[in-house]
Amino acid sequence: MRILHSMDEFDGAGCVVALGTFDGVHLGHARLIEKTVSLARAWNLPAAALTFDRHPLSLVRPEAVPEPLTPLPEKEALLQALGLDILVEEPFTAAFAAQMPEEYLARIAKALRPRAVVAGYNHSYGRGGRGDAALLTALGETLGYEPVIVGPVCLDGEPVSSTRIRALLSAGRRDEAERLAGHALMGE
Repeated sequence: MRILHSMDEFDGAGCVVALGTFDGVHLGHARLIEKTVSLARAWNLPAAALTFDRHPLSLVRPEAVPEPLTPLPEKEALLQALGLDILVEEPFTAAFAAQMPEEYLARIAKALRPRAVVAGYNHSYGRGGRGDAALLTALGETLGYEPVIVGPVCLDGEPVSSTRIRALLSAGRRDEAERLAGHALMGE
């Protein structure tokens, strides 16, 4: 898997790209990456994921930054094992955080030239997290990508999420947290 430290380093003709923070690389993330890889293979394109070099809250609301569920090297290894060809670890800077959602999607379209953009049903992006699945879908034709929105993965009647995994870990329920993650978690 190639690791890029900016979208601007991408030199391919196109790709299929998944968007997300991917903290924990849990079962929901795995479904998103599997869909990305499947489309990429069908179109003979590289499968990519766009994430950040740090948690977005570290800049936006530093007091609310959660402990990472997976350190960066482990996250990279888990994403590679799911079949990704390229991982873009975009620097999350003040200027980046200030982009309007439309600007963010336009930058992705220009830099990565995606045939499809894959995101979770609850993925938010752009200034104030104002961008959502509806906007990603609405701008697809204009920006030249196929929008692919992946629904929730539910276990025990609730969506799998990093927040839910953290709550289980806080409650001392590591086995349940790891079942939602789909792999062993670092830490005690």
